[in-house]
Amino acid sequence: MIRTSAAALLAAVLAIGGCASDGSDPQDAAAETNRRSATAVADLPSVTSDFSWPPADTPPGHYPVTVSSCGKPVTFDKAPERAVVNDDNMIELMFALGLTDRMAGYAAAGERLRLAAFTDDYAAVKSLGPDYFTLEPLLGLQPDFVFAGWNYGFDAAGINPDSLAELGIPSYVLSESCRRVDDTLAPATIEEWFGDVRAIADIFGVPERAEALIAHWQQRLDRVADRIPADAEAVPVFCWDWGTDTLGTGAGLTIVPELYRRAGAVNVFTDLKEMWEDVSFEAFVERAPELIVVTDYGRGPTGQQKIDTLKAMDGIDTVPAVRNNRFLILPQEAVNPGIRIVDGIEALAAELHPQHFGDLVDTPGFGLAPTEG
Repeated sequence: MIRTSAAALLAAVLAIGGCASDGSDPQDAAAETNRRSATAVADLPSVTSDFSWPPADTPPGHYPVTVSSCGKPVTFDKAPERAVVNDDNMIELMFALGLTDRMAGYAAAGERLRLAAFTDDYAAVKSLGPDYFTLEPLLGLQPDFVFAGWNYGFDAAGINPDSLAELGIPSYVLSESCRRVDDTLAPATIEEWFGDVRAIADIFGVPERAEALIAHWQQRLDRVADRIPADAEAVPVFCWDWGTDTLGTGAGLTIVPELYRRAGAVNVFTDLKEMWEDVSFEAFVERAPELIVVTDYGRGPTGQQKIDTLKAMDGIDTVPAVRNNRFLILPQEAVNPGIRIVDGIEALAAELHPQHFGDLVDTPGFGLAPTEG
């Protein structure tokens, strides 16, 4: 009896698809998710708590592979060997795909709230420091691939895909961030993020690992959806990311509104068709959120310190979330597209609907994964 491997199944899927989804169209990304879901989950490697994988089984004829980065095709004749990655959410994806040995360096990694599962990975790769990478240190690592995003290390006046291409260095842009250069794109979705996962896995020749991760996350998302009552009213929630004079928030074009929707909430600024933006205290008070989700960046003030600062401000005690002391702290990796967004959805759902998730809280594999501190 011949058993069809996951690699062979994925090779057939990729042959049909031609290239990885760029995530610019949520309907296209959803179609890609449905199409690839035909791959037998039983044939995929298991997702472990430490993201360990069997040896890579790159499908025959996989290269050259073309992916779409912010709508532009980028072709790879082989897997990169000296990748440089900016920001924790993208760094964690590389680690989760088992690509630590393909990384020459990383930048902008928070020192707190790192996943305990990646302690050895962070130690094994050179750090360019806590800030976004700059050109000379980046080039000093002799990269053959760069993974970052607009306002996640890429900017028009500095390092960006075009300037890297002039140096012969290919790159991939986090899809959500494409709205920084094209605000006509539809709001970001989880399916779009799955497209990023597939694109990075395709670039490095490990598509079966992407499919395993996505299947694992989808099962958890389905469990959340099954437990939230169909007639439950969405709870108004405010995403507080930064700021004291004004409040920085994840607005309508970010992935935040969908993360909240999946948890049974509604982002109070979902109608603001912008990315991460400042809003006034007056607007914050007027929207009257019942819960405030506070982003902890793993550097600078902790989530609790930010809460203490907010509660000490004048004129906001009429906000239901402040009056009732309803706050939830999430690491930024659970707020921006990354491997922890399902963790964040589960944590938020449990906070909003404890009667439906109480038996899962504090059980392995549910909610926020263990961190170093």
